[in-house]
Amino acid sequence: MLKWDEADLEARLCRALDIAGQTLSLFATDGYTDEQSPVLSFGQEKPIAETAMLIYAASAHGHRPPVASRIENLVRALPPHARSNRVLVDIALHPALVFKFAVPHILLTKLGYRDDVFDAFLRSCISSQLKNGHDRPPSALVERRWISHLWGKQDATRVCRKDLVGSVLDSPLDILGGMRDDAYAFTHLMMYCTDFGYQSCRLPRRRSLILDEAEGLLARYIDVEDYDLSGEILMAWPLTGTPWSASAAFAFRVLATVEDQAGILPCGNINQSRLSQLEGEERARYALGTAYHTAYVMGFLCAAALRPGRVPPAKIAGPQYERAFLDRLLHFVSDDQGHWQPVFSSLVEEEQLALTPFILDIALTQSCRRRDYQATVELLSLASKQGAAATALCRQAAELLGRIGACSTAIGLWADEKNSERQ
Repeated sequence: MLKWDEADLEARLCRALDIAGQTLSLFATDGYTDEQSPVLSFGQEKPIAETAMLIYAASAHGHRPPVASRIENLVRALPPHARSNRVLVDIALHPALVFKFAVPHILLTKLGYRDDVFDAFLRSCISSQLKNGHDRPPSALVERRWISHLWGKQDATRVCRKDLVGSVLDSPLDILGGMRDDAYAFTHLMMYCTDFGYQSCRLPRRRSLILDEAEGLLARYIDVEDYDLSGEILMAWPLTGTPWSASAAFAFRVLATVEDQAGILPCGNINQSRLSQLEGEERARYALGTAYHTAYVMGFLCAAALRPGRVPPAKIAGPQYERAFLDRLLHFVSDDQGHWQPVFSSLVEEEQLALTPFILDIALTQSCRRRDYQATVELLSLASKQGAAATALCRQAAELLGRIGACSTAIGLWADEKNSERQ
């Protein structure tokens, strides 16, 4: 099967590394403060840690000269920020968060850029009686296990299956009604348990089940143009070494097309009207402050996809469904939503037919988002007749309808009981 051009993947990774250099220069000292939209603000530790992770992921391709030169520039710029006095003070004051603040140092150490003084201080803080004095969700515990293993602590082992028990990889994720944080926990666990593609890991459930849920999440977030989360979800295929599904291959093409059109993979936070009114450094800070993370995500994705045997296909292939079935599904899809639609329209018919399950997922997520449950019923009926209803999203949509029916019955019984009391 014809593969995506590796030179293109390399160029996209280099673009993300170039943006990382700009991000460090603007935000590594004081972070980013947005007085108009405080929710967009972040401290300096966020871009520092994410830059270190991007370098770590990209270092798998250090044999590529354009990648190697950019990594070298970044690792020269990063240590003063990763090992600053501020970081030392933060660790001293908050020993329970030691691994949060030490991630950049540990990744630099893993890559061969040591600092024995910082390392000795870090080890002294690890022995604090307060080292576990912070409540952590399963994803944070796995992150701690991952970074501790990279640091080479004597009692540390790499992330394994038992560490994922109780996490969102261990039970079905709510595709239709779940929060973004749930999806982020899913994607981050994938990164940590595979060590960004450097290790294999036995998952707590069958990989096919987990990736089936990932396809549903992908339809949900591609449709609303959340490219930050879509890109992270897509990493599940190359990180696990699984052949790209038709939906995943299409979603990668959407992201690449949008990045080519915009120059940087956009996020949903930026206010174009506000951006047009800004000038100079203020404009640059706002544009990069809202978009740098999404650019990094594309870098992570391309770094994973460049690994041997994990390059996405250039042509979308899959089981062929009837054209009439696909056309009926498209009638349920809003025609003014998502950058994916022009990309879909540009495909040859064979590729479009292979994406019929993806269009079904899009139609179901849209109908549930509109609370048009009659449309949901019709879509599930169509899918059942065509033998296309055995997906995670179809099962969850059917369960949702069942819960709504039970809820309606309970409300009716409650109303009847209240009326009887009044009489």
